[in-house]
Amino acid sequence: MNINFGVAALSGRGRQLLPALWEEALRIGGEAYDLNTAAVKRTPGRASINARALDETWEAPTWLQDEHGALSLSQPPISFQTEIAQSSWHRWALDTLREDPGRRTVHPGYFGISHWENGGMEMWNDIFGFARAYVVTNDHFAAVGNHIGMVSMFSATPLKADEFGADVFAQLGFWPEENSPLTAVRRLGAAEVVAVGTHDEVSIRQYGHLSDHFEYRERHPDIEEAAHSLAISTANIGAIMSRRPRVDLSGGRDSRLTAAAWIAGGRPGLIHTLGNLQGEADIAVQLVEALGTEEFLEGRGLKHQVVRSDPRRAAGFSIEERIEAAMRQWDGDFAHLNLKSPIVRPPRRSAFSVGGGNGEVMHPLYYSTPHILKSVRAMEHPLRRVPQALPPKWNTVRAAESTNRYIDGQVDVMCSIGQLDATALNVFQMMAKFRRWPNSQLVGSAFVLLLNPVFVRAAIDMTPEQRVNRELQDALTVALVPQWSDMPYFKGGVSDFKNSEIVQANRIWNTSPGSMEYLLHERDEWKGAFDEGKMLELEQEVHAETAATMHESTLNKAFVVDAIPEHAAKLERRRERHWSARP
Repeated sequence: MNINFGVAALSGRGRQLLPALWEEALRIGGEAYDLNTAAVKRTPGRASINARALDETWEAPTWLQDEHGALSLSQPPISFQTEIAQSSWHRWALDTLREDPGRRTVHPGYFGISHWENGGMEMWNDIFGFARAYVVTNDHFAAVGNHIGMVSMFSATPLKADEFGADVFAQLGFWPEENSPLTAVRRLGAAEVVAVGTHDEVSIRQYGHLSDHFEYRERHPDIEEAAHSLAISTANIGAIMSRRPRVDLSGGRDSRLTAAAWIAGGRPGLIHTLGNLQGEADIAVQLVEALGTEEFLEGRGLKHQVVRSDPRRAAGFSIEERIEAAMRQWDGDFAHLNLKSPIVRPPRRSAFSVGGGNGEVMHPLYYSTPHILKSVRAMEHPLRRVPQALPPKWNTVRAAESTNRYIDGQVDVMCSIGQLDATALNVFQMMAKFRRWPNSQLVGSAFVLLLNPVFVRAAIDMTPEQRVNRELQDALTVALVPQWSDMPYFKGGVSDFKNSEIVQANRIWNTSPGSMEYLLHERDEWKGAFDEGKMLELEQEVHAETAATMHESTLNKAFVVDAIPEHAAKLERRRERHWSARP
């Protein structure tokens, strides 16, 4: 993750505390990430920093300056409307990103800070709020950054673990709404701008609204327009890449569409297939062979590799070590599946990756068959399907009640934009779950092509029946790569995962033996959100070798929930030490 952080002191007390809190925040960030080559701008009442950790990943900077001030970016963004050559990117960024109309034309996945020479500041998230960004505002400070621990130092109130958010996370697997693991810190919302004036006045506005992209309308998806805009996004991200990217290709529809868009754009790429399930590898090989010979692909700058997870790599790090690293880097707000692998500091130089993330917006999520769709439509609102599909099997009554309250609020949101049919589940999946889920937020070297707003609008315009029939994925893929017409798909089932020796060897109870038992018998913080008796039954299923992916997922969530209160307490001790000092 490329540290991007800005803070404005708003009072005499704030200006007095700023030097000490700033240094503490830098120490916290430096414990997790490399800040040795960071760019910093400081004045008596303002401070901003960009780690510049991506200078060797992109042919575009994350820190720009001109006579008006500094522009600091978590990741170099691109336009989804107009092709921008690499030589023109610098001027485009300065002209586009400092004003709301320009920000509406930018492909989501970044957040920015304008630190003006006159002392003003603006800190904003992308149009969908997908960038990792958190905010604290009070009488003394306005602080925004992508590292929760750094931002939390500027809270005027004590830091505590967010019980409600942890309950929802424990059942559904993601943090709700704008909650963070700490009650004093919230997520910076979609298209949200925190502006600080030259006289320390603070205002908060939005340059876009949920209804702009997700409001119900009766219109056929514009496949041609979506394909054209995807091609622009692909061309623009390709123009600023420094190395051949990794393009994921599995047996499913989403990565196939993303790979098709990349291949159709004519850029070089390393086509990457995780072959833990043989069916995935077989389909991917067929797709690549349909493009042409190996020599032909090399001529296009394309190469295919099939890799398999090595359980020995994960086994080198216990779950306890992974949790410690995850808390240091992400403070508890991350996809719990990341605990399956070692968590290490990202390298300064790496190729960026392009995956099929957000393809779920085209899927019949929670209504995969006509029969289920009919039952969803019979509910008071389709979102009532979510806690039914993700039931609190191992959770406490408190966690289930918190989740139901969260869903109540989301029903109101969907009704406000006219989403009363099953498409509401797709809006929810994207703007509730996936917005808090992708690993692109945790690094600066990932690009989520399917966040393209033109594509998203087309996907939301689909009818639920069209999603059940998988019409948009297939139509777009064939429009981009005709050779992939009528090619089969592969989706692994429960038996595929259970019968895969590689998958089983990579289960967390095999790569970190003893950690599950330590959690369940020696730790207590998880018990507020997870039912102790049911979790001990889960333990027995693991010992009987009948446990599957859902058991592993539940344990991952329990590890995270259990670690947050202790982490919050450590951060609070660091914060309180400075705030308790006499004025």
